[in-house]
Amino acid sequence: MCNYIKTIGKVKSGELTICTNCDHYHLTFNNIFFEFTEKEYIQFKKYILHLDTTYWNENYPCPKVKKNIPIPTLQGNLVLLFNQQEIDELKKLFNNKSAKEYQKISVKEIDYSFIQN
Repeated sequence: MCNYIKTIGKVKSGELTICTNCDHYHLTFNNIFFEFTEKEYIQFKKYILHLDTTYWNENYPCPKVKKNIPIPTLQGNLVLLFNQQEIDELKKLFNNKSAKEYQKISVKEIDYSFIQN
């Protein structure tokens, strides 16, 4: 493991780190991995923090699709979809409100389908 990686924040769905050697930001979130330069990181952070999720939740509610908040990419045929909880977690990461490395979580925060046999 690289000795230059510093964790900026962690949430249930991922973590934000920076390589202090090359100044690249790494965002691992669910099954997506982003690598940003400082300029790209600032632009993505600004986009997420100013994203109007109310618009998407009110105008495009779809019970069949759990993720209805789109984030476009520079690749024309690729749009990333997120739900409200995921956007809230991204905002939490970018606001540095997840400073504690280990936090207690409640039972409701554990994403697990328990089936009794």
